[in-house]
Amino acid sequence: MIQAVVFAITIFIGWIIFDGIKHKKIIIENVWAGLVAAIVAGIVWYLLFIIF
Repeated sequence: MIQAVVFAITIFIGWIIFDGIKHKKIIIENVWAGLVAAIVAGIVWYLLFIIF
């Protein structure tokens, strides 16, 4: 469970950094998109951890 949370946080931070560099500013829509992507990635990571 901890691995999935750390993975999701890493995805979120990476998404924000990438968008900040790409757009030269942080846009709230990109923050929400990063949050959704991180949550989905964390859930998938956790499900994969349970299955395998």
